[in-house]
Amino acid sequence: MTLLLDAHDVEQLAPMPRLVEAVERGVLEEARGTVVLPPRMNLTMSNGGFFRVMPALIHKSGVMGYKVFHGAIEQGVRYLIVIYSQQSGELLAMMDAHYLTAARTGAATGVATKYMARRETPHVAVIGSGLEARTNLLGVVAVRNVKRVTVYSPNPERRADFARRMSAELGIEVTAKDTPEACVRDADIVVVATNTTGRAASIAYQGKWSQPGMHINAIGSTMLRLREIDPDTFGNAGRIVVDSRHQVEGESGDVVAAIKENKFPPERVFEMKDVIGGSVPGRADDREITLFKSVGTAIQDVMAGFAVYEEAVRTGRGRDVGELLSLKQFGS
Repeated sequence: MTLLLDAHDVEQLAPMPRLVEAVERGVLEEARGTVVLPPRMNLTMSNGGFFRVMPALIHKSGVMGYKVFHGAIEQGVRYLIVIYSQQSGELLAMMDAHYLTAARTGAATGVATKYMARRETPHVAVIGSGLEARTNLLGVVAVRNVKRVTVYSPNPERRADFARRMSAELGIEVTAKDTPEACVRDADIVVVATNTTGRAASIAYQGKWSQPGMHINAIGSTMLRLREIDPDTFGNAGRIVVDSRHQVEGESGDVVAAIKENKFPPERVFEMKDVIGGSVPGRADDREITLFKSVGTAIQDVMAGFAVYEEAVRTGRGRDVGELLSLKQFGS
């Protein structure tokens, strides 16, 4: 049986607590050495756009798959996640991954927040008002008791609308602020989830705003030309955790800028698997500033996709197209 799941199906089948659990399990498997995660391929299309392929094999969970997405930031991007069973080799599902990419990013933020933020974190500040601002806030709310949210984005109407929608969805106070400084003042957790452009003036969060005990999640700078947080954000953090050191150092404009200014000190940088696996604590004490910088991994995509597939089977959603791939057998 192969299931085809469109964008509407996937959004209905991806509750954030379930995705947080799935991503955490996948990263724990990575920490225990039961994952094959090759470097992702980044290809340039003839029109200047990109074509990226991200595969992973997750042995203990018995799944394998990949995400592929292509397009350009200016014209738009299409996403696909494909999930296989390792045991049978069957193609289990193919799904639109537009929403799921944002949701698994939020789930990774939830996992990082669970291990890195202080236990008492009533105030969350969000910089950004788009889809990933929502999913990353949902990731934080899935793991912490949040009582108040402040939000800033440059467009007054968008930030006000985000505050109204999220207040209704979460049942807590969400307030729009006129400046990013006002938004993050006295926050316990900061989520920076913006449509970065690479212009210096567009950097959304500055390290001088960081306060003792704060935990910061930054997810927007996933290409070399994109910028979201400044080098001081890294320099002021006592502990920096990334989902993949090789990927952030090679792909994130934020990290490359911090390295150039010697504000990405190796002794303070750890991978997510080290924290989840228990070899490194998420924070030293309640006054330490901690930072999670994410560019996403195929582990997150495959585990999130598998969780969606399992929920689709449980609820009878999606289009069953039978055994989509025929089996070719070879004689001895």
